[in-house]
Amino acid sequence: MTVQEVIEIQGGRPLNGSVCVQGSKNAILPMLSAALLPENGCSVIRNVPPLNDILVAFEIMRHVGARVDYFSNEKVVCVDATHLTRSDLPESLTCRLRASVLFIPPLLKRLGEVRLPSVGGCPLGSRNLNYHYRGFARLGATITSGDAFVISGENFTGTNLYLDFPSHTGTENLMMAASFSKGVSIIENAGADPEIYDFAKFLISMGGKIHGLGTRTLTVEGVGALASTDYYAMNDRLDAGLFMMAAGIAGGKVSIIGAVPEDLRLLTEKIMQMGVEIRVNGHVMDVSSPGQGLKPVNVLTCPYPGFATDFQPAIMALSCIADGQSYIRERIFDKRFSQVAELRKLGADIDLVEEDGLAIVNGPTTFRGGDTQPDNIRAASCILLAGLACPDVTTIGNVYQIGRGHFDIENRFQQIGAQVVRKTV
Repeated sequence: MTVQEVIEIQGGRPLNGSVCVQGSKNAILPMLSAALLPENGCSVIRNVPPLNDILVAFEIMRHVGARVDYFSNEKVVCVDATHLTRSDLPESLTCRLRASVLFIPPLLKRLGEVRLPSVGGCPLGSRNLNYHYRGFARLGATITSGDAFVISGENFTGTNLYLDFPSHTGTENLMMAASFSKGVSIIENAGADPEIYDFAKFLISMGGKIHGLGTRTLTVEGVGALASTDYYAMNDRLDAGLFMMAAGIAGGKVSIIGAVPEDLRLLTEKIMQMGVEIRVNGHVMDVSSPGQGLKPVNVLTCPYPGFATDFQPAIMALSCIADGQSYIRERIFDKRFSQVAELRKLGADIDLVEEDGLAIVNGPTTFRGGDTQPDNIRAASCILLAGLACPDVTTIGNVYQIGRGHFDIENRFQQIGAQVVRKTV
C-alpha cells in the first residue's frame, strides 16, 4: 500500500491575523549558483527558506564539490566553492529543478566545461533553452548536444546579446557569463523582474559591474573574477500575493508583513477591482474582503511589469467566487491552465479556448470538497485557495509541488485561522 502526504483544507471560515513573507526562491536560486564563482572565501546568503527547490540546489552544489552549510532556523546558507571537483550535473537532481541551467556559467568559468542532462521544474509546456545556449556561444563557448548538452570554453569575450523572450533565467545566465567575459556585453530584451534586479545587486556586491538595472537593456562590464559576499535576499512577492488572494477568497482581514507593495502593483489593482480592500503601511499590507459577492475580472499575463503568469492560477480560484464571467488570458506558458481540471473537480464552471490561451470562468461557484492532484507549484496554490472557500474537505496530493514554492504552508495558514493540515494517508 502506497503511503503519501496530503494537505487537507476545511474551509468556509474567514482568516484573521498576520503572516510574514518568506525569502524569494526566484532571487535566491541564481544567487546560489553565482556563489560557485569565487575561487576562495565563503559567501553568505540570508533570508533563505528551506523550499524543496532550494534543497535540490544545495545537493547539486555539493555534487560538484562545494561546501554548503545551511542553518534552517536562521535561514542562512554559507557556500565555500574553493574546491570544485566535477562539472557533470546529475540527471536525478536536474530533472527536479529547471533552475539547474543556472549552474552552467559558474562551472564553465571555474572548470571550463559543464555537462547538463534534462532539466525539470513545473510542466508548463514549451520552455526553450536555446537562447541560453546561443548566448553562451556568442560569448565564446562551444556547445555540443547528444544525450546531454556539453558547454565548454576558456576565453570569453563580451558582445551584444539578445533574448527572444525576456526570460528570468535567460537574463540571469547571461548576466553571470558576461560578468567574467573580457570587455563589455549589452543584453537586449532582458527581463526586468524584481528578482532579476536583486540578483544583479548580488553580483554587484561580489564585484560585478552591471548597469541598467530594472530596464530591458543591461550593460555588463567583465571583471574577470568575482569575490565572496554576504547578502540578504529580497522577500518573495509570489508568497505575498498568495496570502493577499487567500484573504480575498476566504474573507476576513490579514496583515502581510514584509511585502514590497511596488512589486505587487498590478495584482493589487486587479483584486481591488474585484472588491477586496487593501491598505498599505510601509512594508505591511492589510487585506480585507467579504469573501463573497466579488466582481469578475479580466486578466492578461505578460512579462513584468505586466500581470505575472505565476499569479494566474490563484486569481482564477478567486474569480470562481465572483458574480459573473471572468476572462483570463495566458500569454507566457502554453500549459499554464493545468489547474482547470482540478478546479472542475471542486465544482468550478470554466470554459477553455486553448487555441487562444483563454479561460472563461463562470461564477459564482459553490465549491464542493474533493481530492486533487495539481502538477505544479502555482496550480497547488490555486487549489489551496479554492479549499479555503469550500465548506467541505479539500485534499491536495502531490504536496511536494507546493513545498517547492512555499515554506511551512500549513502552519503559516493555521496562524491566520485556516484549518489546513498535512497528513499521511
